[in-house]
Amino acid sequence: MPLILYMRLTSFLCFILVMMLGWMQLYSRAREIFNGTSEIKAEIGHLKSTTAHERIAMALEREQFLEFRQNVATLMPDVLKSKGLGEEGYPYRSLASSISRSEAELVRQTIAKTLFERAKDNFRQEKFPKAIHGFHQIIDHFGFTPYVADSYFLLAESHFKQNELEACTGVIQEMVELFPHHELTGFALVRLGRIYQVQNRNEEAIEIFKTVMRSFPQRDVAAQAKASLKGIDL
Repeated sequence: MPLILYMRLTSFLCFILVMMLGWMQLYSRAREIFNGTSEIKAEIGHLKSTTAHERIAMALEREQFLEFRQNVATLMPDVLKSKGLGEEGYPYRSLASSISRSEAELVRQTIAKTLFERAKDNFRQEKFPKAIHGFHQIIDHFGFTPYVADSYFLLAESHFKQNELEACTGVIQEMVELFPHHELTGFALVRLGRIYQVQNRNEEAIEIFKTVMRSFPQRDVAAQAKASLKGIDL
């Protein structure tokens, strides 16, 4: 092989070798960069998850604090009667002065709304045991808020969805006693009539549907009762 050709071939091989080393270094650097990016993304995801958990925890703590303040406001009148006199009663009087009745009612409404929205979300997601627990909380502890009638109705529906017909019937009967003219009571009675129909208690079902048509002027309620009445085979 001529010397010149040999030198050119050697130079070319050296050039290829240098290029390969350069590409290997570039590839290694790229891997470090992209691996670092993945780590950063993972860390960001972790931070977002941590932040979400912290927000939930803060919301729960705030709700518990509001409920505590509401309970304090409710108990204060009785406490002041027994312990609010004289110098020893000053801390109780001071605490009572910091919580007004209007503020206590606002706190109560806020807690009730939070519980109701949570229970309603569980109902929509078909998590009926959790929904039932939430609606019972409102009925048992927040009986004078605007969410009680809705809670009774959705409680009855939750029991129905779980085929707990006796429990559903009991809730509807309570609605009739507490909210005799409420539109939701009309819908609940239609549900009761359909339960009787499934149980082959057709005469009772017919009486329920006729009662709804007479007692509830709301168009949707009456329409449902009328349609259900037509579907009964005697």
